[in-house]
Amino acid sequence: MTLNPGNADSDILSNFFSIAQACLAVLVILTLVVARIAVARWSRLGFPQIPEVSDELPHITVVLPTWNEEKVIAAKLDDIASQDYPEELIEVIIIDAASNDKTLHIVREWLSDRNLIGNPRFRIIEEPERNGKSASINKSFQEARPESEVLMMSDVDCRLGEGTLGRVARWFTDTSIGAVTGRQILLNSVQSLQVGHEGRYRDFYSSLRIAESHLDSTPIFHGECAAYRRAAIVDHRIIENSNADDSQMAVAARRSGFRAIYDPKITFFEMAPPDNEASRIQKVRRAQGLVRHFWRNKSMVLDDSFGSFRKVMALELSLHIVLPILVLLGFLTGLVHIGLVIDSTALEWQAILALPDLELMMLLADLLVIILLMCGFIGLPLPASNLSLTFFNYMVALVRAQLLILTGTSLHRWQQVPSVREALREHDLANHD
Repeated sequence: MTLNPGNADSDILSNFFSIAQACLAVLVILTLVVARIAVARWSRLGFPQIPEVSDELPHITVVLPTWNEEKVIAAKLDDIASQDYPEELIEVIIIDAASNDKTLHIVREWLSDRNLIGNPRFRIIEEPERNGKSASINKSFQEARPESEVLMMSDVDCRLGEGTLGRVARWFTDTSIGAVTGRQILLNSVQSLQVGHEGRYRDFYSSLRIAESHLDSTPIFHGECAAYRRAAIVDHRIIENSNADDSQMAVAARRSGFRAIYDPKITFFEMAPPDNEASRIQKVRRAQGLVRHFWRNKSMVLDDSFGSFRKVMALELSLHIVLPILVLLGFLTGLVHIGLVIDSTALEWQAILALPDLELMMLLADLLVIILLMCGFIGLPLPASNLSLTFFNYMVALVRAQLLILTGTSLHRWQQVPSVREALREHDLANHD
């Protein structure tokens, strides 16, 4: 049906874009439905049972990468020292990437106050220049004491839950386990409305990590609290200009024939970025690392030797690389479709209602999406608006990450968020008092 005989080309284009948008919407919905079904099905499978407490606990090296961490380093050392784990079985490496503040002075003062200067359980490695966290992790894991069977990283701006080291160690008494990570808890989730919105989205991904661990392994780890069997990553070096060093090693452990699991009973605590700009930078950087990570390991999807893990990798590739592109194309075709409808109808109600059914349906869908995103943005309590905005923001972050990769821009050198450090410092002081 031609609404304007003098503008037939516009009507044809409008029909084309409405069909394209409908197809893209179906693909997006189908991807999300498949992910939901996968979580439900995989979660019903058996999860490996953590071994009982054993007298044969492994030696662990805990690596703390630092760069200008004077506000929070002492509390992090207290955090590690408070863990109930045999002293003779733990080594702590503080590797500093050429800090220009008082980080190392505070570390040495902390050691001196506890008569630990020269104690082989605590080592300081000073790097002559800052080359990024991944380079620091590579160096530390290489220099860990030979008897350490488990190599663990923990960020200075996170706090481990009670009993974390003991529970991590127990997992590694199961010889099938090659890597273990835990559950992030945001310390400022009550105060930050933005964090509250993201919490529901994070819950889905936490459920996915658990489901993947039920099926086989999870390819995404939290570097704030991640531990690896040395034998599982002995032949692996982190790609230093690629980010996602934690997830890189998780997949390396799976390539070595071990399982990489997410244990929600292993907890660690963090401050979320307090403002949108800091949150955006953090998301894009993390997204770029994951996009590279999954693209680099895409061949695992077709490799029969990885068994059920192929399903996990196929789903993650879809969620992190394909889905964002579909969402972007769907959003752009929707905008074009709206423009063409305005051009052909001049916003006259009779002309709009006379549109073909598919065009009218997609126009209503466009309107609904815009309303949900706008309500989420300005904070109106419309059901699903916050979740819609959070989902859209994550898709935008993944698309930006892909575009940065294509243009040769790398975000592998991590940047601090000073406000996060300050908030964590205040939290540490409050708890210490």
